[in-house]
Amino acid sequence: MHHRSAIPLILPLLAAACGSTCQPAPAPVTAQSPTPTGPVVAAPADVPSPDTPEATTAAPADAGHDAAAEARESATAAPGPAAAAPEPAAAVLLSTQGDVDGAPGDEQITLRAGGVLSVGAASIRVEIEPSPDVYWKQQARLEIVNLGGKRRGVLFAAPTAELEDPPDRFRVYVLHDGSLVPVLDKVIGAYGITQLEFPGDGTARYIEDGWTACERVAGAKKVAREQVTLRLDAAGTRMIESGRKPTRHVQVCDELAACPYVDVLDAGGARRIGEILRDVRGPRAATVQSLDLGDHGAGPIAIRISEEKAEVTFLDEVFVEAGGARIYPRGCDVTPGPAYCAADGRPHVLRQGDTLDLVFDAGGDAVLFARGYYVPTPTAATREVR
Repeated sequence: MHHRSAIPLILPLLAAACGSTCQPAPAPVTAQSPTPTGPVVAAPADVPSPDTPEATTAAPADAGHDAAAEARESATAAPGPAAAAPEPAAAVLLSTQGDVDGAPGDEQITLRAGGVLSVGAASIRVEIEPSPDVYWKQQARLEIVNLGGKRRGVLFAAPTAELEDPPDRFRVYVLHDGSLVPVLDKVIGAYGITQLEFPGDGTARYIEDGWTACERVAGAKKVAREQVTLRLDAAGTRMIESGRKPTRHVQVCDELAACPYVDVLDAGGARRIGEILRDVRGPRAATVQSLDLGDHGAGPIAIRISEEKAEVTFLDEVFVEAGGARIYPRGCDVTPGPAYCAADGRPHVLRQGDTLDLVFDAGGDAVLFARGYYVPTPTAATREVR
């Protein structure tokens, strides 16, 4: 299995403004995916870039312009050259509301394009790592979490800038003397979503994924995945690791490397993008995984899935998402279609040395999805499909 690296992705421009549909709701709302306002370089997963406090107490909750106040000031000002019209407030990416400060009444909580997170009148500028729209919609969230007793925090979780099933970066902020203070900034896991739970006793907890467990015990053949507990320190200024304990989830480390490769086929030849169906050994582990293919202009997109390892891959469904649409490979519009066209339990089988070339009538930024599992060889399951 190759080593992962955080690779910045170029994202489409955001819509210029939000209408009434962007008004906050009691539950977290994903309004739009982020677009960096300038060059953004993703930090290494273990060293997140720090967030930057704003001049929070004087700024309005949305950290934008107060058009009505500016109009009143303009009407009473001495005549002079015409002033430039105020810029519209940045588009809302996420929003929710609730009680964070413990005082009567709920606070409006918003994250706007450009990275301004506001809780009531307090704001802080946060880093938003570039991420494909499909990952942002699935993983980004803004919510209030219980930090014990009456203490509340604001959780901002969003995918990191990774090509393959990016893990989440979790950040938690508390209100202190009218300002937002970050108390947690941590990337959890190596692939996909690792759940971070706040049970209400002042802690946050998660079970490490298999990749993290095997990296923790170098050279191990089998590792018990641990439950990690984080707790606010005595000063209440940061969440630190306060405990670990083994769980019944065991990871066999030499199974982590099994997965077929994905290449994009274009005028420059075959370009290896990554791997898919990682760590899904056996039919009970069957799942859907994704891999960002990048921007392909007007399309079409041609890929090759190659089984190069000692395993058999059972590929039940393959499609891409581009421009908000799900697109299946050419040839899937016939009846009956190839086995990889529908999630019907009738898989396309790839044995070691096999390849599958697919063409998608799609363009622009595209993310590949594959549903299935693999079985290492030699096994009885392998002999059954020959």
